[in-house]
Amino acid sequence: MTKQISKPLIIMTDSNGRNRKMNAEQFEVDFGSGRRLLFLFREVGGGDLEIEAVAATGKSTPGICIHPCASNVISLRVEIPSDSLMEGGDALPAGSVLNLFVQKAVEGVDRINSPRKHQIRRWAQAALFHNVEVTVRLVGEAEGRALNKNYRGKDDATNVLTFAYGGKKTEKNEKGNGSNESMIGDLVLCVPVVVREAGEQGKALDAHFAHLVVHGMLHLQGFDHKKKSDATVMEAREREILSVLGYADPYVV
Repeated sequence: MTKQISKPLIIMTDSNGRNRKMNAEQFEVDFGSGRRLLFLFREVGGGDLEIEAVAATGKSTPGICIHPCASNVISLRVEIPSDSLMEGGDALPAGSVLNLFVQKAVEGVDRINSPRKHQIRRWAQAALFHNVEVTVRLVGEAEGRALNKNYRGKDDATNVLTFAYGGKKTEKNEKGNGSNESMIGDLVLCVPVVVREAGEQGKALDAHFAHLVVHGMLHLQGFDHKKKSDATVMEAREREILSVLGYADPYVV
């Protein structure tokens, strides 16, 4: 029997002091101008709370500014770099742009072990060298096995599958001209396989997820490891990116 996870009780109070109560696993605060704060309650005991800054377009990278107000009070503000949102809120920031979508096709313990979207964004952003539109799908063993069999002819579930689609998606700028070409693709992470491998290899779970996201992102952008020379280049780049993220060499077990 799957253990039911109790959701926290959210109490909302309006300007007249009236309360409304509801159980929730997450809620959002919309500040307008494309800025939102997303509050997520971890699906484990202890009352842990994660807070994520969100931009409306999905093409900007917002940040959270923290201002201490008192010993037991802090103020949070969502800020988007000035070159990220120009008039109309759709202009793209300078440099490479990540357009990320995350799908969680998992339940129970697999969902608990899944990384959060803000973690996936951080890992993918670190491995960005081109404009990329990517969907990261977190799956269980059954779907992971089916996909691996259908597309690679291997009857087992693997840790990560990368699907890079031919051509590039071109978005039009405000003048109607084609610009901002993006590589498009999907990454499929099989959560129970990643968890099992992390345990067998003595790695922190987030470190292993980070490595696989970076690995998949590099595949989407043309890196490969079929030849030894190509593998050497790709692995060196992975080590470099993961080091910047604060993780150890993923190839040293």
